[in-house]
Amino acid sequence: MQRYFFHIRERDDLELDVEGIEFADDAAARVGAICAAKEMVVEAVVCDTKIDGRQLEVMSAGGDLVAVVSLQSVIKI
Repeated sequence: MQRYFFHIRERDDLELDVEGIEFADDAAARVGAICAAKEMVVEAVVCDTKIDGRQLEVMSAGGDLVAVVSLQSVIKI
């Protein structure tokens, strides 16, 4: 298992994930990020907040950018 960090970017602001979560590989971390983004969209709808410009940046423990998942990309209309 490898540790991945889901940093939250909102335009120029970056909120660092200091705990991280373990996944088997990069592909599993991407799937986890998509699930987390969907949960964030639900929370934004309930709290009546905007999601445009928000995204998850998935980083490996080694500092490699594994994926970028925008909240808008997980909404199916």
